[in-house]
Amino acid sequence: MNVSAGASIYSRKGSPYFYVSYFSVDRLKRVHEATPWRTDTASGRRNAERYLAEKIRLAQLLVGSHGDGWAAWVRLFLQERYGRSPTTFQRYENAWKNISTYLLQEKVTRPAHFTYSHVAGYMTWRTAQRRHRGTLISRNTARQEIKLMSVIMAEAVRREFTFANPCARLPFPKEEPAEKPEITPAQERLIRQLLAEKEGQLPITERWMTVSFEIAIHQGCRLTETQIPLERIDIAGRRVQFYGKGRNGSKKVFTTLLHDGLVPLMQELRTAGATQTCTLPRMAAKDWHFFFKGRPELANLCFHCTRVTVITRLARAGVPISKAMRFVGHASQSVHRIYQRLTAEDLGECVSALGGSNSPSDGPNLAALDH
Repeated sequence: MNVSAGASIYSRKGSPYFYVSYFSVDRLKRVHEATPWRTDTASGRRNAERYLAEKIRLAQLLVGSHGDGWAAWVRLFLQERYGRSPTTFQRYENAWKNISTYLLQEKVTRPAHFTYSHVAGYMTWRTAQRRHRGTLISRNTARQEIKLMSVIMAEAVRREFTFANPCARLPFPKEEPAEKPEITPAQERLIRQLLAEKEGQLPITERWMTVSFEIAIHQGCRLTETQIPLERIDIAGRRVQFYGKGRNGSKKVFTTLLHDGLVPLMQELRTAGATQTCTLPRMAAKDWHFFFKGRPELANLCFHCTRVTVITRLARAGVPISKAMRFVGHASQSVHRIYQRLTAEDLGECVSALGGSNSPSDGPNLAALDH
C-alpha cells in the first residue's frame, strides 16, 4: 500500500488557506483537509508541507514496510469477520479506534511491538477516561476491548506478523454488574402514567416509548426486538415472530404466543396504517436511560428490567423453565436463571413440600427446643 501516492498541497478558489490531500489510515481512503495556513504568507506553504509530510510519515509507520502495520490490515480484517452484522461491526470498529489511539500514543506501530505491559497499560489508561456524560469508563468495557485486541493479535500470529498473543489469557476478572431489579406493580403503573403524559397526545404510530414498553412488559423481549414488522404478527392466531440476537449476522428467529394484552394495541396500529409496531430512534436505549434516571421512584430501573420482570413472573407462577425459555427466546438455562428475582416470600411451596407450613407462626417453637 503506497500511502504517499497522490498526496498533494493545493489551494481552492475563494479560500485563503492551503488544502492537503492524503491517504487516511483511519478511514482507509483519500481525504481532503483544510489547513490553518494561508496562501498569502511566506511560511504558509512550508507549514502545509511539513504537516503533509507528517501525515505521510505516520501513515507509513502504521502500514509498515511489510504490510504488518495496524492500518494495513486490522480494519479490513474486522470488516471481513464482523461485516455481516453492521451493529456488531460498528461496535468493534469503535473499540478498535480506542485501542489504536492508545497504540499510537505508546508508539506501538505493529503487532511485533505489542507486549503484555501494553495490555496492563491499556486497562489503566482506558479506565481513567470519561464518557461524554462524565462517568468513568468501566473496567468491564476496557476488558471487553482487550478481548477484541486478543482476536486481532491471534490473527496477527496467523499472518506471521508476530510470534505470540499477549492478550490470550486475561488476568483481569470481570466485575459483576449491578443486578437489574424486577419492576414492581406500583412502578409499572407509574411508568404507564408518565408515558401517557409524555406521548399521550401523539398518534399511536409516533408513541414509540409507549409501544416498546407494552410489548416488552408483556413478551419479555429486548428493546431492539420491540420494533416488529406487523406482517410478523398474526393477531387471529395469537403468534408473533421475533428476530433475536445472533452471531456473524445470522439472527435467531423464534415464534412465540402473542400476549392477549397486546391485541388491542396491535389492532390500533393496523387501523392507523402502521407497517411496524414502532420506529426506534438511533439512541433508543439512551432515551430510556434518561427517562428512568430523572425520576427517584424509577432511578434503579432500566428498560431491560422488563425482561427480568417477565421471567421472574413466569417463575413465580410455576411455569416450567423450558417453556419460559421458549416464550422469551432464551437458549441457555444458565442465562435464563440470571434473570429470575424470586424472593423468600415466593418459596412457600418449598416449605410445604418438606412438610411445613407457609405461615411463620406455625413453625417450631425454637425456645422450647432449646430446653
